[in-house]
Amino acid sequence: MVFMLTSCIETHIKEENGNKIAIPIPDTNQVLTNIKKYLKDTKRIVYVANNPANFEENDLRTSCFFESFELSGLNFDEKIVLDNRNIKDAKNILNGADLIILSGGKILCQLKFFKKIKLKKILKNHDGLCIGISAGTMNLGKIVANFPEELADLKEKRFVKGLGFFDKIIIPHFDGENKVYQIECNEIDVVRDYILPLSKGKSFIGLPNGSYVLVDGQNTTYFGDCYEIADGNVTKKE
Repeated sequence: MVFMLTSCIETHIKEENGNKIAIPIPDTNQVLTNIKKYLKDTKRIVYVANNPANFEENDLRTSCFFESFELSGLNFDEKIVLDNRNIKDAKNILNGADLIILSGGKILCQLKFFKKIKLKKILKNHDGLCIGISAGTMNLGKIVANFPEELADLKEKRFVKGLGFFDKIIIPHFDGENKVYQIECNEIDVVRDYILPLSKGKSFIGLPNGSYVLVDGQNTTYFGDCYEIADGNVTKKE
């Protein structure tokens, strides 16, 4: 299995009224080039939802996402959203996928769904390409730094066990130059109050939007800027 660990995939722009318009995926840091390079076929793409019960949100997210892939020259025969509507067939759906997308969203909600569909075992025996997005990327690690994005998250456990496909702890949406989180969080200062303090005695990898990590067997390659966050300090990786 080849893994692309991203903060986000740029698949749309927003109109003034907030509507999303699908765009071809820009080849920022060769992301589209690498997707096409490691895709063995385009028979089936599977988007694994974050919240398997939120059908409306899952369909909204993926309609633009799938269209963007088409505009990028990646025309899959089957486009499947995996959530509670088809969970009973999850194993067959995933085993037949050429590309598996792990959605962004809430860490613990997603891990619960991953455990239910036995995703770790499926990915271990899979020979395709898997792209993690934000939470989906974080949950592919051995350990996940479950920092809060809103006050409702404060009571959650800060460190949890992930799927174990990547040794390092990833922090997505991390602007290392300005030490800010690239998702607007009005209630808390994510970097100052949580990410930096959580790094005491530990080491994280901060990925800005547009950067990603490619894991191909024993080979790990960083594309774009990335940062080491350790003991409250931030250092750009060379």
